[in-house]
Amino acid sequence: MAIDVGSTVHPWYKGIHEWKVKKVSRLKKPVNYVDPKQEKVEYDPKILLLESLAGKVLWFNYWMSTNKTKGKMKYGGGPPMLEESVLLELLQSAIRQNMVSKQFLKYLKAEIEKKP
Repeated sequence: MAIDVGSTVHPWYKGIHEWKVKKVSRLKKPVNYVDPKQEKVEYDPKILLLESLAGKVLWFNYWMSTNKTKGKMKYGGGPPMLEESVLLELLQSAIRQNMVSKQFLKYLKAEIEKKP
């Protein structure tokens, strides 16, 4: 399933299981590597801004293809594992698209400035 703006997705949160995708933060290109068991792997984490009657939320998820899936991207089914560089690229994309509030960014900046 291709996830794009306007898609309907069905994660369960706050008793709601139907959400509209408002924005998508994605990597410039998926992470590619070779795994001894899965062989060639393409890993594509995303941050989605979802909206429903419950409000707006960020959903971190991923799609993955391996030799077992014959190169087709399949939903990962759980939270993504992200290296710092991958998380940074996704957050940069999300910030540029106004997926997070200015208040969130102010709190984040304050936490960064506190770091010794």
